[in-house]
Amino acid sequence: MTARPLVALPGGLPERPANWEQLLREAVRAEFQVEVFFPDADDPVLFGPRCVVDGCLARGLQRTEAMRGHLCQGHARAWRTDGQPPLRAWLRHGARSLRGERVAVACAAVGCRRSVDTHGLCYAHRRHWQRARCPPIETFARAAPAVRTSSSACAVAGCRFPAIAGQGLCDTHHRSFGWLATRRPGLEPADYVEHLATARQQIRPRFDLRGVGTVVALELGYALQCRHDQRGAAITPLIFGQVARWLRERPVDSLLIGSDAAWASAAGERFTPSTRGNPLGWLRYCRGMLARLRDERHGGEVWDWDTWPTKRIDTGGRYSHQPTKRIYFSDIQPDWLRELAKRWARWRITTATKSPASVSVSTSSLRRFTSWLAARDALPAGPEQLTRALLEDYRAHVATLEVSQSRRTGLLMDLKVFLDDVRLHDWAPGLPANATYYRGEIPRVRRRLPRFVDEFVMGQLERDDILDRLPDLTTRTAIVIIIETGLRSIDCLRLPFDPITTDETGAPYLRFYNHKAAKDAVIPISQRVAEQIRRQQRDLCDRFAAPPPFLHPGIRKNPDGKIALTWSTLNRRLQRWLTDCDIRDAADRPVKVTAHQFRHTVGTRMINNEVPMDVVQRMLDHGSPEMTARYATIKDQTLRREWERFQQRIDIRGELIPLPDGPAMSDAAWALENLARAKQTLPNGYCGLPLQQTCPHPNACLTCDSFLTTSEFLPQHRDQLTRTEQLIAQAEADGRRRLIEMNEPVRLNLIRIIDGLDALEDDDGR
Repeated sequence: MTARPLVALPGGLPERPANWEQLLREAVRAEFQVEVFFPDADDPVLFGPRCVVDGCLARGLQRTEAMRGHLCQGHARAWRTDGQPPLRAWLRHGARSLRGERVAVACAAVGCRRSVDTHGLCYAHRRHWQRARCPPIETFARAAPAVRTSSSACAVAGCRFPAIAGQGLCDTHHRSFGWLATRRPGLEPADYVEHLATARQQIRPRFDLRGVGTVVALELGYALQCRHDQRGAAITPLIFGQVARWLRERPVDSLLIGSDAAWASAAGERFTPSTRGNPLGWLRYCRGMLARLRDERHGGEVWDWDTWPTKRIDTGGRYSHQPTKRIYFSDIQPDWLRELAKRWARWRITTATKSPASVSVSTSSLRRFTSWLAARDALPAGPEQLTRALLEDYRAHVATLEVSQSRRTGLLMDLKVFLDDVRLHDWAPGLPANATYYRGEIPRVRRRLPRFVDEFVMGQLERDDILDRLPDLTTRTAIVIIIETGLRSIDCLRLPFDPITTDETGAPYLRFYNHKAAKDAVIPISQRVAEQIRRQQRDLCDRFAAPPPFLHPGIRKNPDGKIALTWSTLNRRLQRWLTDCDIRDAADRPVKVTAHQFRHTVGTRMINNEVPMDVVQRMLDHGSPEMTARYATIKDQTLRREWERFQQRIDIRGELIPLPDGPAMSDAAWALENLARAKQTLPNGYCGLPLQQTCPHPNACLTCDSFLTTSEFLPQHRDQLTRTEQLIAQAEADGRRRLIEMNEPVRLNLIRIIDGLDALEDDDGR
């Protein structure tokens, strides 16, 4: 195995409190304070899956394809030795328990309560069958006579069949006893029962705590207790035994002694790459649980520590999805600045103006600043020594760092925000008023466009046959919801089991918790999404005894469904899905898409389809219009389509309007076009006059040189030409020459416009 170094805990609590053993004895329940712990057979975490052979108390390790179940190593070996027959038939007729104990199953004779002796029949019915000259068992079983059945139970623990009169054992166990007695002369039924009990204990999963120190045994017992209570990933006795043997060979006073990196290095020397399981992972888990216990029982508040576990400060679990596990202050020097950083971080977290992950980034920036000060031997003795000149030198130093531009900006911005907040609250009275960075001094980060997924790719991803190739129904449900609603992946994965509500018309809506804004929200959804959610709910009801709290529970290591699918797991499955389906872009290159890009795609799609900004803001549940404005950047395809429409304008003479030369004039012309469209809405085109100029001949657009139109108004032009010709014909019949003179130019211009637009459409068709 690879010994991956772990992050140490500098500046935290002592490795082991003075009363550590007493704390452990108070925390560990009596059932885990034993030398050998035997988990209950129904414990999915410590016992694991049961062997499907009836009466076998071993842990199922090898899952068979023939049925949804596991076989222990011994029965898997016996099944393969028998030629791997159909498993259900083998379980009834061929399976035998280990250590000489046969599996007790019911006699095939109708109405018989006794167990099988041989040939699928109890001893009494087998004798009747033999006297009848051995007819087919099925025929005999339907008409078998009743036999005497004892009222006493079999002496073997767990056996549900009655004993043979005067024997104390049922038919199956009596035959097994006879077979074993031929190999052990003088064996009595009581000895046989004791033999079976001992054999069952030997194959039963166990966690042996003998041979390690008293404190280490308590620590391992506490880790087992935590794993049992959390109902998460199973821990196998194999991995536990590897760690226990290691601790016997390398005695230690406590698992908390030593750094994480030292334990990882020692594990790399102890275990080879071929070692089964992950013993170092179990050791990490033990140390993590023990460190949490130490933190919880240690005196004082977490805010006074130099290392803050994020689980302790995020009690509501709002930021549990963030990868940050701890916030470090120990390397911030001098002491007064470290205490000031703690005070600032506490204020930011408790006011919910920064998440623990954001505070961790800020403290990292402060550590880099103080490291720079220490390298110059310029650590300030007090706030008054944080001068403007010092900050200017640091800004020049940051500009030379080989990091990204966004990180340079972050280093300076984090320091500015910290100093401004300290000055705002007067936490450091001696801090100079000009000890900050002003507008323009911090380089701006280039604003990125929305990372929407190209429609060529989306056309592939939204196909049902492609969605069917997702690894499971839970992942498909999450992807469908995110694609159609643009929900943040974290909010989607935390949806409750029944997130659908309806209005008075029966239209479906999705209820979710916006973790970023810390509020409940409701958005409309399509019937397709609602049906997908219903399918997921039915599947969860089949998988779990009770509906789980989440609509998307974790697939593995989650026996009760109480753990939601994680963001990292969803994105790993998404990338594997893209690879398996060989999704490519228009240039035939493999694509990489993250779950959050679907949110950008939904926002961009709505903007491009002229959905009002306030509606987009409501659908994406943005806290401000500024966030929604990012999606107002219209896609390149939309800009191209609008530009092509702009180039295909026809005036009243049916002539194509030429574009201005040069990119600057083209941009200005495009702005003029938009102003014209905003100035006056006409039924069949646009006015080409500047916005400030007054039209000298209103309602006479078809005879105006400033009138412009495009092919989208072709049906209106044809309709107006028909009505104009009808009006002229009626005027000729009535002898109204003035009306004919007024409408004849309109008719001629309409003919020119229609011919010009038809010619444009013919060119596009070619």
